[in-house]
Amino acid sequence: MRVVITGASRGIGRAVALRLAADGARAFTLCDVAYLDELEALARSLRASGCEVRTLKADMARPNAPARVIAVAAKAMRGIDAVVGNAGITAPGRLLDLDIATWDRVFDINLRANWLLGRAAHRHLARSKGAIVTIASMAGRLPQLPTGAYSPAKAALIMLTEMMAMEWAADGIRANSVCPGFVHTSMTDAIYRNRTLARRRAEMVPLGRVATPDDIADAVAYLLGPAASYITGQALVVDGGLTKSLLAHVPGIAATPKGK
Repeated sequence: MRVVITGASRGIGRAVALRLAADGARAFTLCDVAYLDELEALARSLRASGCEVRTLKADMARPNAPARVIAVAAKAMRGIDAVVGNAGITAPGRLLDLDIATWDRVFDINLRANWLLGRAAHRHLARSKGAIVTIASMAGRLPQLPTGAYSPAKAALIMLTEMMAMEWAADGIRANSVCPGFVHTSMTDAIYRNRTLARRRAEMVPLGRVATPDDIADAVAYLLGPAASYITGQALVVDGGLTKSLLAHVPGIAATPKGK
């Protein structure tokens, strides 16, 4: 498998690269705009396991960056089998307080970049009968306060991925999104260093724990792999049951007893 991963230096992107390599992928193009030392460390680790790896510094907020990434990747790997659109940002702010520049940047990176990435990769994926997975969020299914731009951008990303799936199915391309719930990554580490917050979050999740990046990587690997060859246009929520448990948190409704 020849794979392009954006936002690959740490967290979910890094975990996806390692999982796909463990599953047999042998060529990667990895890009990020920050944490470039960590990106190179990941590349060295993958090369040590026998993979071909190309790394790129690419700001996915720039309109020309996605096409450049795909062009470099297709040349370096002699084709593309899979694209993982993982680059994303959030920005706190209520709708009444957000400025236009912040709104645009959140949408440019979370949404527009994935459109341009898919569009540029289309002919390569059509040739290989490949697949796209975008990393959305449970916040694309439910409004997450106070991130007035993030939830709309992730909701739009889910629909964009569904549009790719429908438009490009005839070309043999599958497209699905993964919607993580609570995940302990380097970006959220400040929250989980607070033991009280970490415990309270884990208690909210029916499965009793917060996800690791590996949990999300498992879902991505499944959607890219042969076991999911008849799955397209889906948004797979990977949240330990959190988004289905709303009524369990309503005062006055008895909670389901925990298993022994």
